[in-house]
Amino acid sequence: MCNINIMKKILVENLKQKKTETTPIWLMRQAGRYMQAYHKVKEKFPSFLDMCKNEQAMTEITLQPIKEYDFDAAIIFSDILLLLDALQIKVEFIKNIGPVVQAPKKENDIKSIKKELDYRKLNPCYKAIKNLKKEIKDKALLGFSAAPWTLATYYIEGKITKDLSKIKRFGYENKKLMEFIIKRFAKNIEEHLVNQIKAGVDAVQIFDTHAYQMDYLMHSKYSLEAIRNIAIKIKKKHPEIPIILYTKSNILNNYKEIESYIDCISLNSNVDLNLAKALVSKKFCIQGNLDPISLVVGGNQLKNEVNRILSVMKNNSYIFNLGHGVLPQTPNKNVHDLVNYVRDFKS
Repeated sequence: MCNINIMKKILVENLKQKKTETTPIWLMRQAGRYMQAYHKVKEKFPSFLDMCKNEQAMTEITLQPIKEYDFDAAIIFSDILLLLDALQIKVEFIKNIGPVVQAPKKENDIKSIKKELDYRKLNPCYKAIKNLKKEIKDKALLGFSAAPWTLATYYIEGKITKDLSKIKRFGYENKKLMEFIIKRFAKNIEEHLVNQIKAGVDAVQIFDTHAYQMDYLMHSKYSLEAIRNIAIKIKKKHPEIPIILYTKSNILNNYKEIESYIDCISLNSNVDLNLAKALVSKKFCIQGNLDPISLVVGGNQLKNEVNRILSVMKNNSYIFNLGHGVLPQTPNKNVHDLVNYVRDFKS
């Protein structure tokens, strides 16, 4: 039990920019499609969204990878699009297609977006967090939400395009409406994250997954500025809670700007860790970077990548994670091997 308690401490300490002897590990999408136990729960529900609004299911699925792999953190099982559903915007998850959102057809559809969240759809999430705090007192618990731009991308595009042409064109042609959407979603996101904090999470992660296609000015206004405003408001209310930012954009260009309100940058696999290490403060926490395909491949490819990443980050605050989420075809054995490689690593 003593060793597990140390695990909790090292994850939170790294988020608070304190380098620890052992590297903590958790994985984005660590609870989900690659686990048989997840599918057994999913079969009980008519839709994915129904499952994401069930307190017991959310609790059970969040715990599954903790019990199986002994990760150093649990992240509440939910979905970023639950917020759109709570705003009475229709969301469907269609097999072999993915999420499809009811996109606005006219300006009035946007102006009539609900101001207040329907908490009947979100309260199961907060209740599940409270349940988990009782279950995993020896682990860190993370909450999360999409960033305003990523949420807006799903809303405007309806079904995501490869080049995000719909949302970008909309942003260029309808600047005032774009600002309206970003500000409205930012308020809802802040509320959702604060409610997760009140329920008991130890840190929160903001996902701006779709920020990578934006031009510099659009990224500055709709991604960085919006995230900064959310983070500052959260820090004012809960200064002790670390905030992680995950984005596929070249966030290192903006490191000096974000370090005052973000505690940890979660890096995609296309970022050179040596460059990241050279740009950021030694105390500033970095997370992620392992290619999810390396985890699928396993063996020497996985072990060599783990050793490379940990060697580069040996003197920095660092949390081991992927450059994106665990892929459905990931073998169970490889995840066990990954945890062992990280914990057995000696520089």
